Amino acid sequence: MNREATSPIWDCIVVGAGPAGLNAALVLGRARWRVVVLDDGSPRNYATHEMHGVLGHDGLDPAELRARGRAELTGYGVQVVTLEVQDAEVRNGAVHVTCPGRTELARTVLLATGMLDELPDIPGFADVWGTSAHTCPYCDGYEHRDERLAVLAAGDRGEHLAVLLRQWSADVVLLSNGPHHLTADQLARVQAVGVSVIELPVVGLDSDDGRLRCVRLGDGQTLDREALFFYVGWRLRSDVARTLGCELRADGSIAVDPNQATTVDRVYAAGNCSEPRALVPAAAGSGTTAAVAINARLCFEDADHAVTRTSLTTGSR
Repeated sequence: MNREATSPIWDCIVVGAGPAGLNAALVLGRARWRVVVLDDGSPRNYATHEMHGVLGHDGLDPAELRARGRAELTGYGVQVVTLEVQDAEVRNGAVHVTCPGRTELARTVLLATGMLDELPDIPGFADVWGTSAHTCPYCDGYEHRDERLAVLAAGDRGEHLAVLLRQWSADVVLLSNGPHHLTADQLARVQAVGVSVIELPVVGLDSDDGRLRCVRLGDGQTLDREALFFYVGWRLRSDVARTLGCELRADGSIAVDPNQATTVDRVYAAGNCSEPRALVPAAAGSGTTAAVAINARLCFEDADHAVTRTSLTTGSR
């Protein structure tokens, strides 16, 4: 039986228990608001075993960071519940959030569901994803320093990744998996830093125990490589933002203002769903920014309600 709440029982529902969502919930819990975190148990970085560039936690398993965050929240009365959010609607000054078998009401909602990386449809890719195939050079470039690297991307993204990765290795090859779509200036820049471009189709990846060994090309040739960095695209992990009517950017992320507020009243977004390029510290920081804005909103709403109650009481005398 579906249980429909009749009044807001939460001050904020946080959707997503990654760094952004957990950090926001921590700040709001410490501000003594009623907060629940709903998470479907599918983190963006499910294939990653170590995170890097996170001060004080360099090399930590992302799952361990999430576990620590959940444990910290219990001290402030914040609940973390494994539930998939199926629908949401802003109605009558509250956000109705629908999950299997229940509907919760909240004064505000923070979407922190992250983005999904589109993966190459290439035989053998699943064997190296998260071990020697990555999307972020800042997260994993150092671990593959001075190795033979491949970039699998085309156009602007291909140029961007190839030029960046030259900081970690002198041997970088750009695989465009077809026409590279580089402008003359982009091609000149890539070639000037010693990156060669191969337009042949990539038909497979060979590896040993998760470590890339070589890339198989469409003409039968193989290219010895030890790591692959790629970009295909991103997509939101949840359709809740679309359901709510939030404006999306061209890259599919949720448009937000400097306070992480979306274009829908009472709905905020933080982390990779609002900035796909954000590393863990930036994602967590955006959660804090959203929490501070939500706290201020709730405080001033309560103050305005108190003014109204005082006026009604005074006027009735």
